[in-house]
Amino acid sequence: MANPGRTSEHFTFEKVHRRLQNIDTSKIPSMQDLADVIVMLSMRPAEVSSLQIINYKPDSEDLPAWYKAGYSWYCTGCRKQRDKQIPMRLLSMKKDPERARELLTWIQDAIKAGKLRDPVYTETGKRNNVPFAKFIKSLKTNQDKDEITPELLRKIGAKHASMVHAGPNPTPQHLDNLSEIALRHKINRLDAGKNYALGDPESKEPISDSENTPSLVPQLKNDDYNPFKGQIVEIDSMLAGF
Repeated sequence: MANPGRTSEHFTFEKVHRRLQNIDTSKIPSMQDLADVIVMLSMRPAEVSSLQIINYKPDSEDLPAWYKAGYSWYCTGCRKQRDKQIPMRLLSMKKDPERARELLTWIQDAIKAGKLRDPVYTETGKRNNVPFAKFIKSLKTNQDKDEITPELLRKIGAKHASMVHAGPNPTPQHLDNLSEIALRHKINRLDAGKNYALGDPESKEPISDSENTPSLVPQLKNDDYNPFKGQIVEIDSMLAGF
């Protein structure tokens, strides 16, 4: 099993971010685009066709139990919810939730049109994840010690999302909470003493995905540049426990 704390060279934050920035949604998505969107949303491959990103604004005092004050963006269609579907908070490495939704819809529309293969299911509904698994496995470089698996991509995505949203000097507990939200794990209790400043785009001043925002988005100078170097050890250690 791949070490969940190790980031593949092909899926470092800088490389995924650059590829996402350069996506042209007027074109047919590639398998690489599919893999990057899976990382972007920390998705299970089986969720690619079912996941939906919604914008929810309460219009009454009778709030649903799943609603979290200050959050307006949620995900539905999560595969692990066997019973009643409950919207889960959206936390993506893409700061702009509307752009994240656009990229997800672009992938889903291509799959529905038969222009892109679903990573898990065939057109007849049979399960066959071999083509996608082979594709991401082929992306392993000589610098990678572990195989690239769908589960590894999901956890890499959670790591990237936590780095984007953590802000300066995050505590390990803060990083832990951010990654749990990105993975859409159910969180039963939050420590009120922790700093959970996630920056909902509609409740606070938005943080741009632009490369002109050096505090939160890396200046893509070269493949080795990593502004989050001080956080990676803590995040890797935390993810290894999932």
